[in-house]
Amino acid sequence: MKILFSTGSLSHLPIKDVFTLAGKAGFDGCDLVIDKKFNDPQFKESVIRCLDILPVHSLHAPYERIEAWGTEVQALFRAMELAREVNAQVVTFHPPSWLAREISYYRWFRKVKDFQEELRCGSVSLSIENMPLIKLILPPYFYNHFKKLIRFGRERNLYFTFDITHLGTYSCDIVSAFLIYSDTKRLKNVHVSDYSLWREKSHLGLGRGELPIVRLLNTMRKLGYDQFITLEISPHEMPRTTEWLLQVMSYASSFLKLHSGRSVDL
Repeated sequence: MKILFSTGSLSHLPIKDVFTLAGKAGFDGCDLVIDKKFNDPQFKESVIRCLDILPVHSLHAPYERIEAWGTEVQALFRAMELAREVNAQVVTFHPPSWLAREISYYRWFRKVKDFQEELRCGSVSLSIENMPLIKLILPPYFYNHFKKLIRFGRERNLYFTFDITHLGTYSCDIVSAFLIYSDTKRLKNVHVSDYSLWREKSHLGLGRGELPIVRLLNTMRKLGYDQFITLEISPHEMPRTTEWLLQVMSYASSFLKLHSGRSVDL
């Protein structure tokens, strides 16, 4: 089991600073979020230089349009290419959204019979993430509920990324949901952050909401989960000074290691 830090949690900082802080805080590697910075053709080279600081074990495909990366489908293929280039083991992506009018993406998504074959994944696992419930007349994503997404993924040869704060928006028990994911034998990454039901706030820092994160981590340890755990919290939850930022990240890294059964450097 490896503990990763999502670069999206510090998207306002230079990428080298993000990797450096994550390394000093004790994370095993990064979950690289592909965002609008990749419109700059030089940015990829900056990321590759950061591999000397920490590895990129997991990669998050774009969840908003990046002009230089084309359509949602083209961006997903490019994300897979980048994963191979940086030796990432997992690529996480979102299902199509009708709210964002991703109709052509949805049509392609529905036609694919085997995603690992379609995207020529090889040793990289293409992993679909469960999405939050937003209070609209209709859920914003196709396959919005995680059980429907799991059923679709098992039929179409997809792996899974379990985001616990997204599940928290449904008022579901995250431990029970983990057991369902675990039974698939296809769970590759667990995105960890807190959620406050009464404030309706997601991607909070650890302990800032009501999710039973310790119970979840202990369950993962007891069941022998040996894939990735990624700290993915909102940049608004992070301190602005380097000193406090490093303290918060170090605490989170130690917390995740301790309760998942990893040794902690004191």
